[in-house]
Parts: sequence; structure tokens; C-alpha cells
Amino acid sequence: MLKDLVSTIKDNDTIWVMENRENSDSFFKTNVTDKLFSSTYVIVSKSIAYVFVHKLDEGNIKLISNDNCKIYVYDSSNLLYRYINDVLKELNYPYNMLLSYTTMSDENTDIISHSAYLRLSRMFRKIYRENEKKLKIKSAEMNIYEIISKYNSDEINKLKNLADITNTILEKSFKSIKCGQSEVDIANNTINITKDYLEKVKDKYGIIDYDMAWDICPIVLIGDNLKKGGHALPSDLKIKPGDTIYYDFGIKATFKDGKVLYTDMQRMGYYLKENESNAPKEVIKVFNTLVNSITLGINKMKPNTHAYVVDNVVRGKILENNYPDYPHATGHPVGRQVHGAGALISYKTGKRAKLKLVENGIYTLEPRVNIPNGGSIEEMILVTKDGAIPLSDRQLELYLIK
Repeated sequence: MLKDLVSTIKDNDTIWVMENRENSDSFFKTNVTDKLFSSTYVIVSKSIAYVFVHKLDEGNIKLISNDNCKIYVYDSSNLLYRYINDVLKELNYPYNMLLSYTTMSDENTDIISHSAYLRLSRMFRKIYRENEKKLKIKSAEMNIYEIISKYNSDEINKLKNLADITNTILEKSFKSIKCGQSEVDIANNTINITKDYLEKVKDKYGIIDYDMAWDICPIVLIGDNLKKGGHALPSDLKIKPGDTIYYDFGIKATFKDGKVLYTDMQRMGYYLKENESNAPKEVIKVFNTLVNSITLGINKMKPNTHAYVVDNVVRGKILENNYPDYPHATGHPVGRQVHGAGALISYKTGKRAKLKLVENGIYTLEPRVNIPNGGSIEEMILVTKDGAIPLSDRQLELYLIK
């Protein structure tokens, strides 16, 4: 994976510096190795990565690929300092030093601790001062986005399967709803359905462990509670005919190869009254507005499109139909986390909304009609070089509960 880090450095006047102590750097752990436990340092340049490993971990260094990599083994702080100085001299003391912190309030790229930031900045500033060179410290977040915002073919295939499983569980959940059940009852039933279904299919898909995608998953909201917004806990409110209902649900799955992936989807339904064969026109309007807004968003989702452009068309469709604005982003990266790193499909005023969608990136679209008996739908969308495609079957028909 070091070659992937090297590929993000675009000029000879920039380096990316990492420090890892007992897997303190989550990005290092995932993209370099999790088998080095003493203080390890990496300087990533445009052509090669230099790795400085303590002698205690010398036996484990073979776990790092030698591609695009030069390894130094040190046994004292003085030797480490000398080695780093030698490398910086070889690189002609690049002016820009990237550290793994965020300028966009994105916890996915806010990786190093404050103490690590101070330690690294002091060490490197001292070296530069001693050699009468200038140094500017900047964020490595764009390099991190370049690596973790996109998925390879194996990851995409796993996420497609996981999205299909998520969709199936939601279908089973809607079919199991009974009059008089509370939001808590319905949520607990979905948890049981998830366990039963995944036990049947996990071996087929190479899943060795699974859980709900977040602590309060699933979120279930009924009728008047739809005005609460998307993060309300399930309550004792009981469903009755004439209510809309929606789920916000996802799965965390660990695969045999150690890969951990997440889904995040929302589905909407309506509980028919005794004399109804379809939902009333006001509910159908809500549902169709959501479906149409997502379609518009998918049509806009292409590589290098600014995320706010997608938000504009999706959110615009909701407002065009005289529904209130919803107080959250229209979509977010998903896959490695429920809310992942990269472009946030939201208002143009947000920093991450100015980021561009990437090829083979996966994002949600989740517009909301934030009114009593409103609704929400959330789809997972893969951006390809030819446009965007849903990871699983979209919800194009309202679930009708009898």
C-alpha cells in the first residue's frame, strides 16, 4: 500500500509524514501495516517512501512491501534524528510537509493526536532551522481522500452483496409489521430478522461477523414522529392505519479477508386504512417527490462533479414541491464507515461540499420530507466513469402495510 501513498504526492517539494505508536495512526494501521508497535515514522515523497522502524520491530519489518520503500532501523532517538535528517537532505528539504489532520471538521481525516502534531512539527522545524531551510506544515486530508474515497472491484462486489442483503432485510421487516406495534417493537423485530437472515447467508458471502451499522440502528419513525428528523430514537409510539413509517438501517460486516464494510439505507412505507387499496394522494406525492429527487441526483453524479451540485438538484426538487428544507446533508460517502471520508453532498457553503465526487466512490442520496407523516428514502450510489448506478434495487414503489 505504500505505493498508493507515494502516488498521491504530486511534486518534489512535498512530503507526507506519519508517526505510528502501537497503532495510534489508524490510517497507517490500515494502509501500511498493523504489525509494528514501537514508534515508526514514514516520510512519503513523490518517488519513494522512507520507513524508520525501531530495532524492537526489526523482525516484523518484512511485513512491509519493499516496493517504493526504503527502510531504516534505529535504536536511539539520536540515530533516528540523523536518519531523518539524511533523508530530508537527499530530498533537498521539501518546503511542504503534510500531516494527517483535518481542516474540514472531518473526523475520518483527523488522524494524528495533538501531541503527535506538536512532536512532529517541533522535530522537523528543528531540522529545517539547523539547515537554514523553510518549512510549511499543511493538511494531508486531500491525499487521504484520494486513497480512501474510492473502492476496488472486490470491495465494490462485497458492498453490492451487502446492500442486497440490507434491502432484503428491510423488505422482510415491512412485511412483518403489525398494527399496534411501537417503534421500539418494530426496531427490535428488525434486529431479530437481521440475525436470522445473516446466519443463513453469511457463509455464502464470506462474512465471518456482523452487527448493526451504528449504535441506535435501526431508526424507526412513524406518523407524527417523521417531523423529528433522522436521528431520533425509536419511541413507544404505536403504528396505526393511515401512518407513514420509515426505516434508517445498515449493516456492519467483517469478511474473511479482514475487510470491514458498512451499508446505510432508508425505506418508506404506509399503513393502509381498512377501506384503502393504495396510499392517499398526499402520501403518494411525498413518496414520488423523494424518488424523483434521487433520480435527478443520480443523473448528476459523475466523477469530478462538485458535491454541492448534486445537493442543489436533489434538495431543489423537495423545495420545488413546497416541502420544508431538511436540516442535514443530502448524502455522504459510505462503505468503509457509515459516514465516510470525502465529498459531502450538501450546501455549497460547506467545505466538503466543494470536494468532487471520485470515480469508484460510493455515496448515499437521502432527501427527506420533514413533515408529520412525511418520509425519507436513502440509496447507496456507485459513481463510475460512465455515470452513477445504485448498488442495489432502488425503492420505486411505496411499501404498503395491511
